Amino acid sequence: MIQKAFSQLNSTVYEAGRWRLSDVLDEGPNSYSRVKKDVYTEMKRFEALRPKLSMATASEVMNALTMLERISESTARLASYSYMKFSEDTRSEKASAEFAATQDFLAEVENRTMFFRLWWISLPEEKHRTLVPSGDPDFVYFLSSIRKRAPHTLQEPVEQAINLKNTTGSNAWVRHYERLTSEFTYRVRVNGKLLKDESGKPKTFVTSELVRLAFSPDPATRKAAYVTLFRKYAEQGKHLGDIYRNIVKDWYNENVTLRNYRTPISARNLENDISDLTVEVLLATCRENASVFQDFFRLKAKMLGMRRLRRYDIYAPVKKEEARTGYSEAVTTVLSAFSKFDAGFSSLAKKVFDSQHVDSEIRPGKVSGAYCSQVTPKITPYILLSYSGTTRDVYTIAHESGHAVHDQLASRHSILTYSPPLVLAETASVFGEMILYDYMTERVADKGTLSGILEEKLAEMYSTIQRQAYFVLFELSAHKAAQDGKTVDDLNRIYIELLREQFGDSVDVPNEFMWEWTYIPHIYHTPFYCYAYAFGNLLTLALYDEYRERGREFVPKYMRVLEYGGSASPHKILSEVGVDLESKEFWRRGFGVLRELTTKLKEIHE
Repeated sequence: MIQKAFSQLNSTVYEAGRWRLSDVLDEGPNSYSRVKKDVYTEMKRFEALRPKLSMATASEVMNALTMLERISESTARLASYSYMKFSEDTRSEKASAEFAATQDFLAEVENRTMFFRLWWISLPEEKHRTLVPSGDPDFVYFLSSIRKRAPHTLQEPVEQAINLKNTTGSNAWVRHYERLTSEFTYRVRVNGKLLKDESGKPKTFVTSELVRLAFSPDPATRKAAYVTLFRKYAEQGKHLGDIYRNIVKDWYNENVTLRNYRTPISARNLENDISDLTVEVLLATCRENASVFQDFFRLKAKMLGMRRLRRYDIYAPVKKEEARTGYSEAVTTVLSAFSKFDAGFSSLAKKVFDSQHVDSEIRPGKVSGAYCSQVTPKITPYILLSYSGTTRDVYTIAHESGHAVHDQLASRHSILTYSPPLVLAETASVFGEMILYDYMTERVADKGTLSGILEEKLAEMYSTIQRQAYFVLFELSAHKAAQDGKTVDDLNRIYIELLREQFGDSVDVPNEFMWEWTYIPHIYHTPFYCYAYAFGNLLTLALYDEYRERGREFVPKYMRVLEYGGSASPHKILSEVGVDLESKEFWRRGFGVLRELTTKLKEIHE
């Protein structure tokens, strides 16, 4: 367990369990339909504005936006509630049907309200300037964001058709992928013997449990975990590949063919309000600095007494036995670390746990991984975890709690602008992990313990920077390959070639890893999402480096960055800390911190 010196434990005892969703939606029999009815009523009022828009004043535009806020508040509650219920148990027919029905409803709402956005886009520039409600900066930015999409916006009937198509097209494919993969179960053989449960019967693993075996101290168990995982994905590989190719073709047809984006990734970049050049520079810098993590993996092989790591081994613990940390102790440790950085930061994280807004237990059917659901500015965020007690799980609490702090700091903004864009969404989460890292290492004198913390942090940074960047490099090639009619086998070859480039000669990559891309949900449900992790992590490492140099005087400036939410462009928000996103020198600063950590680890083992 984490030493008690790590945490200033308070009297609160946190128990792993389910979240309480009644703050999102009263779980009575008619609550969902009641909110839905309210949305229909508000939409009718909103639609009544349509014939009046040609004579609209700035005041009337303000009124329309206020109505749109109310609609968005209600639909966000329905969307979040239905997805969180689906996340609780993807096997539930009721939850799955309600989630699908909500997606249909959201498409209807979008179709019935889009006339306002299309009208705003169609206005001549001089008319547009006279109608901007200048007294509200959130509305000003929201309206300017709409205008940026003008070159890629289609006629209203086409936009409506796309929204309707998505409910049974790409969105349906994603739901099918999530449901199919969430039902995977596994039996694991290590050295020819089935792993058994406490009763002595062969154990059935769900995916989240199986993946944890990749962190086992036993090399044979790590290999068995990956072999078992990818055997299952390979068995369904052609099916999963077909799902992906349909999603990719749908993305291309809509965004390149119809909307005239320069490339498939350009649509994601505009949504994130950053330039194509920024992303190109980021990915190029990651590729050019592959040696940083290759050096780390060579060092890790030495620490494990191996000549060279296999891909099975990159998350192997350097300690023979990994200590387990109780859930309550893990939460209070994270809160204590946050408090050392800033009392307000910690208080906002604590509010999530005190509100019973965390689902932390492991159970079959539950969506794998972790996430933070922001819902609306008026509702304390929710966190989903599958907590098993590993140090990695403690960092996951810090990560998702950072998201929750970010959302609450931005909650003074309109629901139309408070969500940070993807590229800034990791700013507080990764910073939260670095705060925890500092807190833990400051309390360690033993070299062996410090070595373990450093190694785990570098392994995690690999997972959230280089691994994510190479997912996007794969997507760039895969999207083109799918358009060119390439097969699933072709996609496998593209993936494993990039994987071997990424590791160089530092790690041996067995052939079964060619199926790894089918296991990555982000590339299915949110194409090109993953560069946001690399962006956010490298950005945060650079900000962390600035914090180390400037100390307490940096904290207010950093908090202002978080308070923006999505109410300004990333370029504007980051100007608060002097960041140039199109400069390789900036991105290299993040890699500089990683080199420093690797050097510290190397010095311990010399």
